[in-house]
Amino acid sequence: MTRNFIACDRDQELLLPPDLRDWLPENHLAWFVLEAVEEMDLYAFYRPYNVDGVGRPAHEPRMMVALLLYAYCRGQRSARVIERECIEDVAFRVIAANQRPDHTTIARFRQRHQDAIAGLFGEVLTCLLYTSHSPSTRWPR
Repeated sequence: MTRNFIACDRDQELLLPPDLRDWLPENHLAWFVLEAVEEMDLYAFYRPYNVDGVGRPAHEPRMMVALLLYAYCRGQRSARVIERECIEDVAFRVIAANQRPDHTTIARFRQRHQDAIAGLFGEVLTCLLYTSHSPSTRWPR
């Protein structure tokens, strides 16, 4: 007699859907953070970078800001933990667009832009005030 099991094939090409938008439900906190960051003025984060294209490419500041804000919302402040979450946690992978900034890059970005990051929290609170959803009931943890 044969048994009926769902196949478990880890050698397949893709274990997750190929489209990042399919990885999380539409009401997930990660989508709110990404939408909020899209609305923010991030000039202060872009200003210090060279426009001549010289040097090693940096991670997109908009992605790094979203990554830090989401991590802070989840109670994560450690750059090493954030780095690990970009590998292990689906929501962090979506926010980082499946990139993996290392802990040094995260810590240096935070240090380089500490004043600009502090200014963002007012914008985040304003954004929350203008949404009709309560964060405690809208987003799963």
